[in-house]
Amino acid sequence: MTVKDGDFIKVDYTESVDGQVISTTNRDVAMNNDIYEDGVEYAPALIVVGSGDVVEGFKDELMGKEIGSSGSVEVPPEEAYGVRDPENVELIPLTKFKKERPEIGMRVSVDGKMGTLTRIIGRKARIDYNHALADKTVKFDYTIVERIEDRQEKLESLIRIFAKIDLKAEILEDDVAEIESPWEMSYYKEWPMIRRGVAEMAMRLLELKEVRYIESHKLTPTVTSQLVSPPSKSEAEEAEETETPAEASEPDAQS
Repeated sequence: MTVKDGDFIKVDYTESVDGQVISTTNRDVAMNNDIYEDGVEYAPALIVVGSGDVVEGFKDELMGKEIGSSGSVEVPPEEAYGVRDPENVELIPLTKFKKERPEIGMRVSVDGKMGTLTRIIGRKARIDYNHALADKTVKFDYTIVERIEDRQEKLESLIRIFAKIDLKAEILEDDVAEIESPWEMSYYKEWPMIRRGVAEMAMRLLELKEVRYIESHKLTPTVTSQLVSPPSKSEAEEAEETETPAEASEPDAQS
């Protein structure tokens, strides 16, 4: 069977721009191109075909391919990270940078929009909201490793991709899924939108009738302390403490 829209597949790939590798799922490739990062899991990436988690041109390349096939494709800007819009920039006061010193090239979030600081003019910073790879042709070298068939694994994969966290989830009878959500997630301002998005995709792609979120509260271990009296001193220890320095240094009269 070939790859089709809605499939859950694992793909090994290397992404490069102008001959320079910018991301990869292969540890050796990352090390050989000086982009290796500690803590990053180098393994085939899980892709939900048609969900928007990869650029359109790469998705189109994967469609219709056999599992196990390899290939290479150059994706033009229009089907990769877009064409740069010169109007998609903004000047913001430097006073908005409260915790870190603004520097050219740093990535910043302004009112929920990610951008790049490209210039400092007086007391203002110029933020470019175009993607860092806008106007770039992107090359993908890839191997389609496998297709995931198990519904439970698909549900867990959806959560991992779009919520960026592993949450306990289970598909019950009657095509109903339950996802356990720690109460701390409510502090994450984007969680309501992510939660709804995951539920809609799960119902559409996994043919579920309902997705329930169960907010979980768990007791955390507490540390208690108790004042304990020190052990009583012996008579000899008390005598040593009461002896004056002069008494301690006075020579024996009989010596």
